[in-house]
Amino acid sequence: MSKHNVLLIGSGLMTPPLIKHLVQFGDTHVTIASNLVDDAKRLCEISPDHLSAAYLDIANQEELEKLIGAHDHVISFIPPWMHTPVAAATLKMGKNMTTSSYSSPDMMKMDDEVKSKGLVFLNECGLDPGIDILGTMKIVHQAEKAGLKITSYESYCGGLPAAENADNPLGYKFSWNPGAAIRASRNPAIFMKNGKREEQPNCLKCVEQRDDFSVSMKFETYPNRDSTAFMEKFGMQDCETFIRGTIRYTGFCWVISAFHDLAVTSDEPFEGEGSFKDFLTAKVAAAEKKSNSVMGEKFDKHIDVVTEGFSQADATLIRDLLHKVDFSYVKCADETVKAMNNIVKTLKFLDFFDDNNKIKAKTDDGKARSALDILGDLMVKKLAMADNDRDLIAMRHIFKIHDPKDGESWEHTSTMVVTGDSKASGNQSMMAITVGVTCGIATRMVLEGEVKKTGVLSPITPEIYEPILKELEKKGIFMVDESSSDKGLKKMQGL
Repeated sequence: MSKHNVLLIGSGLMTPPLIKHLVQFGDTHVTIASNLVDDAKRLCEISPDHLSAAYLDIANQEELEKLIGAHDHVISFIPPWMHTPVAAATLKMGKNMTTSSYSSPDMMKMDDEVKSKGLVFLNECGLDPGIDILGTMKIVHQAEKAGLKITSYESYCGGLPAAENADNPLGYKFSWNPGAAIRASRNPAIFMKNGKREEQPNCLKCVEQRDDFSVSMKFETYPNRDSTAFMEKFGMQDCETFIRGTIRYTGFCWVISAFHDLAVTSDEPFEGEGSFKDFLTAKVAAAEKKSNSVMGEKFDKHIDVVTEGFSQADATLIRDLLHKVDFSYVKCADETVKAMNNIVKTLKFLDFFDDNNKIKAKTDDGKARSALDILGDLMVKKLAMADNDRDLIAMRHIFKIHDPKDGESWEHTSTMVVTGDSKASGNQSMMAITVGVTCGIATRMVLEGEVKKTGVLSPITPEIYEPILKELEKKGIFMVDESSSDKGLKKMQGL
């Protein structure tokens, strides 16, 4: 009989490393519950003696509670918006829970009752959120212990194809339907910069080119949603700059921002048929013309350059399109030229100019599909991760630290760049490893009673983040700390 009985809700791409971590101890049985029961059964082949599958529709409250009641711990590995009913049922049945997702406002409302029942709901134990928080809090507490003050904080993370597989103008590929990633890039951004709270309706227009992350790869970053919501949580209320964001290869933001400007990423139904060029032509015709004064007359002259080799009709479409893209956020004329080049290269790569490349305009029941769904068809076809592709995780924290005792200030960075294996190799992507193993370590800690605090928790305390970081390092997953000041680094290390 197993010492621990765990209910894993979800059977997606992130689950194999999580499962492998839990069953390696030999004292844990995991029931994989999913509405895709065949996927759950396939996962059971990892360790048949320690795994079983069950069908679950989380909308079936009675069945959900029955399954939870038969186990002593729940892992919710389903889309974030589905955690709340699982958490409510887990609370009702008096069980502990872990997730790799943010602690939502709905779950935080359960905090008092979770505490009163002596339970642990440990969230944010994945990659982002997860490893980013672990590494951040380690530096925060090191600085605090040394009597130092963090005046600026930037944190960026990105899941990308490995450099050798970033073989398209976007430098990006999708492992599943691209809709969620594209929708996320439409979000507004709120952050602190140089003492001012900034709000940008389009996060991609805050893009920064970064030549300080890697000597071999060109990255760019942009802020995510409301960064300021984490300032108090991290104990950085006084930071003049506080930004949490995403990493992409250079060129991604220019292209996707242009797609947003043209509404080819809209969720609104597209009332039209024909080719992808017809689709693009209709979207360009409906878009508003933008003022791109940064280049002046050179703007039109460069359009002549980027349209060389295109038919007259396609060149006219490209000219009209570029005049309806907002380049005002691009830092300089040279970058504007690069952005224009990359937009046109991407359109060509995606076969927008092929008259025989027809759109699927209607759903199976005859309803008009959204522009984003139509664009998604192209992205799935042209930007899917191939079986031989590997992925790469890049993470970078940038702290500015001040010593009030002697007035010295310096920059401290924590960096992680790790690459996974291809599907063809039979091994796991680094995204799956960093999400799954991190949650697996956290789950094991809860199972073994190592997390003493109760309530709805985040891994922001040393008793939680230190053991997880230690276990991750054993698996080759760690951040490299560097400082612009040797003296400052010694202060951080307490030397």
